Amino acid sequence: MCELCQKAKGNQKYNEFISGMLEEDKARLEYSKAMAGSLSLVGRSLFSSMNWPVKLVYPMFEARAAYAVPNNYFQMISVDDERLGNGFAHGAMRSFFFAGEKLVVFSKAVNFHDAREFFTSFLLLHLDKGEYEAREGAGEIRISANVVKPMINLVSGKVEKKRISFTFIHQSVLGRIVSKEQAATSARFKNVYDRHGGAQMKSSSMDMEGYAITVPHFSPHPYMLQLHKEFGFETNKDFQLKVFDFVKEHLG
Repeated sequence: MCELCQKAKGNQKYNEFISGMLEEDKARLEYSKAMAGSLSLVGRSLFSSMNWPVKLVYPMFEARAAYAVPNNYFQMISVDDERLGNGFAHGAMRSFFFAGEKLVVFSKAVNFHDAREFFTSFLLLHLDKGEYEAREGAGEIRISANVVKPMINLVSGKVEKKRISFTFIHQSVLGRIVSKEQAATSARFKNVYDRHGGAQMKSSSMDMEGYAITVPHFSPHPYMLQLHKEFGFETNKDFQLKVFDFVKEHLG
């Protein structure tokens, strides 16, 4: 087990964050089942290849788009050629982590109805070695899969075969991390915002972390960033700069 994994498993606060997330997800799923009758999308968008609920206390890394603007926040993943929503919202995530030689992808999209949260998509996917491909070189990591897996439909309880495909990319962030002030004066940043709803929008990642990253990248999950000092880092940026090494260590 790598040092970061040991710190995650032994960190009480991180464990509490994960336990709290699990309880919130249980409530979201119950309401999602109720919503499925009137919103057919829900009934065909919630899947797990693992028995759920399950507590998974591992270092999680989010696959984020360049600049990570609110409605283009995560990198793409598809289920049966249908892209899952990649916007930012409370409770949403598109993370991966390593459990031994397994790669686990955990993706959620959340919406509201009558002041309650429900899932518009939920994917908890485990991939054995050989079911995913990982390549590293020239300061870039690519993790990809195009696989058919038996998945539990969390609304109906039935097992269905689903094709899941994604390519998560981490490009070198050296020289690609810009402050909020630098981003505000960047023509490139404004162009990105203009394409995704207008320059008046805020960057969710900048609001949380104080900086933006101008390339597709893997970021420590916000739970870990909140505890960056307990994981051994003075700042969020210091933690971000080590992500490449952490992921590479697991890829071997």
